[in-house]
Amino acid sequence: MSEEREENQKQGTAEEEEYSFLQETVKDEQATWKRGWSVLWKTAVKGLIFGVAACAAFYIMKPWLDTSLHKENEKVTIPEDEEQDETDQVEETEEPDTELVYPALTLDNYKELLRAVYQVAAESNKCVAEVGAVRAEENWENASFDTANSVSGTIVWENAVEVLVLAPARIARDAQSLSVTFSDGIKYPAALKKQDLNLGLAVFSVETGRLSDTTRNQIQTAVLGNSNIMGRGDPVIVLGKQFGYAGGVGYGIVSSTRNRISVADGEYRIISTDIAAADGGSGVLFNTNGEVIGIVDQKMSSQGSMNLVTAYAISDIKSYIEELSNGKAIPYLGINGVDVTEAVSEEQGIPKGVYVREIEVDSPAMQAGIQNGDVIIEMNKGTVSTISGMNKILMECKVGEQIRIRGKRQGASGYVDMDFDITVGSKE
Repeated sequence: MSEEREENQKQGTAEEEEYSFLQETVKDEQATWKRGWSVLWKTAVKGLIFGVAACAAFYIMKPWLDTSLHKENEKVTIPEDEEQDETDQVEETEEPDTELVYPALTLDNYKELLRAVYQVAAESNKCVAEVGAVRAEENWENASFDTANSVSGTIVWENAVEVLVLAPARIARDAQSLSVTFSDGIKYPAALKKQDLNLGLAVFSVETGRLSDTTRNQIQTAVLGNSNIMGRGDPVIVLGKQFGYAGGVGYGIVSSTRNRISVADGEYRIISTDIAAADGGSGVLFNTNGEVIGIVDQKMSSQGSMNLVTAYAISDIKSYIEELSNGKAIPYLGINGVDVTEAVSEEQGIPKGVYVREIEVDSPAMQAGIQNGDVIIEMNKGTVSTISGMNKILMECKVGEQIRIRGKRQGASGYVDMDFDITVGSKE
């Protein structure tokens, strides 16, 4: 009986397997379609909510992210220009066989020329700014446009964090507060980022987040040109406070590029022009391409040229601008020197190098024992033959770094070797 039951079960199982392909599951297609659309709709809504939330978060966090990332990563870099052979002489050319015929110029030609120059000046003015100061002893209530305590400078850098303006450092002395007025006439609070009282230049900072849309659209960063290729007779434009009042514009030519100004640890070329200037004027010198080729500060001019615009040649100070813009101090020793040329060496019997004419009081050089009359021949293992070469080596050093200077000092029986260990300082 049990064997018969088992046989029946096996037959039933076999039949089920044989006809299993006929088994179907009946589904409600309408319900499935509804569930699919419901899932799709929920996913779309969730995606939309997530997208809106992400956009809102990004909009809120963007200023903070920009500020944080720029503070950590962005560095001001200003490439230096190649040196060019200095000359103030116009190259002589062979006279042509045929006589040159020049077209007759009319008054309309002159007007058109002035309009073209002014267009360059108007565009260049977007990178000019006025740095003002308030001091305790000044009566700011009665300060007029002409007498306001300010100097002109130029925008050298701009990012999401700050706008940097290069200008004469004297404006910051004893200032209770500082401000920068851009070309649109709007004034903003400013701070002194870094200054070098040896050269007399400083970089001032304005928070980008404070700027209005009007100012953002109006200002632009200056293009620093190559002053090494400027020569006598080249046309120039000066903008700023060179006449003693803000917003001035003047045209003229380069009268000389051979003059130099000596300060501690170096000397710098200056561009002299035939443009009139006020005592203590300041401004920015441009070429006709709208590039900055000089920073005007009449306080550095000699008495004879004080009434004519003179400017630091921009190519000579680009490394300084970069260091100051990055908040770094300029290396300083306090040595006022002059080159000992081959001719002077043979005539006077002085070793070739840099003759120490004067040591500044309380300077690192004085503390190291360097004296007037010493001759510097080596600095930080680099040979020194000129004051500009010494300055180049110094600019590669860091403030606080100890370096060795080799020199010669005149004794009873001639010049003897001297070594000085000196800690590089700064003059701020």
